[in-house]
Amino acid sequence: MKKEINSNNEKLVNKVFEILTKFRDNSQKFENIFTELFEKDFEVQLNEISKLKDGLLKGFIISVKDLFDVKGYHTRGGTKFLNPDVSLSDAECISNIRKAGGLLLGHTNMTELAYSGLGMNPHYGTPDNPLHPGAVPGGSTSGGAVSVALDLSDIAIGTDTGGSTRIPAAFTGITGFKPTQDRISRDGVLTLSSSLDSVGLMAKNVELCKLGYYAMRRKVNTKQAKLQNKNPKLIIPSNFGFENIDTEIKVAFDLAKKKIIESGYEVIEMNLPILDSYKKVPIWQFASVECATEYFYLYDEKKHLIDPNVLRRIERANEVIAVEYNLLQKIRANLIEKFNNFLKNNFLLMPTVTIKPPLVEKCKDSEFYDEVNLISLRNTTLANYMNGCSISIPFFENKKPIGIMLNATTNKDDYLLYISSDIEKILKK
Repeated sequence: MKKEINSNNEKLVNKVFEILTKFRDNSQKFENIFTELFEKDFEVQLNEISKLKDGLLKGFIISVKDLFDVKGYHTRGGTKFLNPDVSLSDAECISNIRKAGGLLLGHTNMTELAYSGLGMNPHYGTPDNPLHPGAVPGGSTSGGAVSVALDLSDIAIGTDTGGSTRIPAAFTGITGFKPTQDRISRDGVLTLSSSLDSVGLMAKNVELCKLGYYAMRRKVNTKQAKLQNKNPKLIIPSNFGFENIDTEIKVAFDLAKKKIIESGYEVIEMNLPILDSYKKVPIWQFASVECATEYFYLYDEKKHLIDPNVLRRIERANEVIAVEYNLLQKIRANLIEKFNNFLKNNFLLMPTVTIKPPLVEKCKDSEFYDEVNLISLRNTTLANYMNGCSISIPFFENKKPIGIMLNATTNKDDYLLYISSDIEKILKK
């Protein structure tokens, strides 16, 4: 391939060639990460990239969750029951990546229909956690996180309905960013929950997340961050975010908090009554009802082909009556308004996940699976419900990572990335 490509970007050509060599020479280490590589298009992609004079993502390799349409390939959503035709066009955000010069590497593995925070998939296998052998990588964007952690891709494009870019980022020691829902188009992306889905991304650092976000988002506004208060308060809720926390996670979080305080940030611990109201909301109804609606005619006929862990969540939609679901939407709108009015230009500071990645073998027990899945999603889902933006930044203690999560209000994405870049530097000291 290296000889055939007429490209002025020799570094990128070599990088792609090295990745393909890795797969051929060490397939066991890299198994279950991708459902398919876009190898047949690499030559065309590289030649198109070579024609660009500039581009935010020129020179970067991008992996794509198997929920996004990529022209010429099937979008399976981690399923066996879907039987999609080949996509005739790219999802809008994927098209934006091409225009920015990013090279699309392949569709990454995921939890079926993106319906879990653990990242297991009985159909295509579960990618091993590079930092915790034998443990789950986190989900649902499991393959994407591992592709970044193993340096196969620079940026992984995923979705985040309840934490599906931030949980795997925390579990694998990378950065995960969930923008405000409508900042990046979801056209051409399979749906889990129309209310909560966001297009998100993961990378080794905040700067790469920022570049990927700028390339994909609908409207560029690079001045937003500069217009905000540069001395925000970081608020740690005393009544939310620390349930079921492992001792090692708590110790690491306290060390990270100390670093942040010593750097000059004002960190406040306080009770937030609005979060007591939030904890009473049956958030599971959004994904259950909306997923059941989206795939009803297919899944109802092919239940035997669906991961049992996913199927029982979809079927819970039968427990929800129309009035209850519509009321849920009204309650959410009210809480979003109250939350935004309270937080303003400040941030919530919490651990991304309060437990270490559980072992795959233990997760084969459905009761254990349900327990750790709920715990994994607990902190991250808040940003989806509040239609805010959120980022998980890795902090290493004793060579093991935890995720430090910052949440901001609706449309404060640029400001969040601006402050996160500074927090990232503090945590690395």
